[in-house]
Amino acid sequence: MSCSARRRTAAPLAVVAAAGLLAAGCTRQIDDATPTAQSLAAPIVTTQVVDLLSPDVLGEEGNLFASAQPDRCAGLAREVDPPFIQDNWPLATDGGHWTAIGDTTVYVEEMVAVYPYDFDPTAALESMRGTIGECRGTTLTVTTMAGRTYSFDVGAPAAEGPEGSVVWTLRAVDWNCDNTFVAAYNAAIEITACGAAGGFDIAALARQALDRIDALANTTA
Repeated sequence: MSCSARRRTAAPLAVVAAAGLLAAGCTRQIDDATPTAQSLAAPIVTTQVVDLLSPDVLGEEGNLFASAQPDRCAGLAREVDPPFIQDNWPLATDGGHWTAIGDTTVYVEEMVAVYPYDFDPTAALESMRGTIGECRGTTLTVTTMAGRTYSFDVGAPAAEGPEGSVVWTLRAVDWNCDNTFVAAYNAAIEITACGAAGGFDIAALARQALDRIDALANTTA
């Protein structure tokens, strides 16, 4: 039904009234259809980002790696605005740290993100693998938030991580880190486990991280 009308001179009162009703009937209520971050995120929603963190997380981030050079390899070390978390345009991010006490003390940092529904986890993992391949054997100069500098050599761990993850190592004279990046559905988790000895079971942390993503993706928020 068209809502256009022609004006007629000296129309009878009944016709005018009918025209008024017709015009009123053509008025439509239009709701605000502006998408929100919550509506763009699926199946994991932005309010669930904190649930991507391990239950071992006890507090805010620790003394994070604030910068890494060369820049092309920074994603393998930088924990402040971590490139492989931020470059995929997250809708929500979070992070925290915890300490594993064993034969040696290991400091674990976790960085998590929720992305839009069309996030491509396979592409994100392939990009990470490409960077590892390009930078393997490279020496990374890394500076912490507290101003301490390390020179890390980028390498591969003794064992590969589970499907849906990428793992790599950073080795220095007095500090060593085992790292993983996992991605599935519309979420990603990056974990760095650093200590004097190195060799932490990062593959186990990768499996646990993927389990958390899978559980959230199959749970209605």
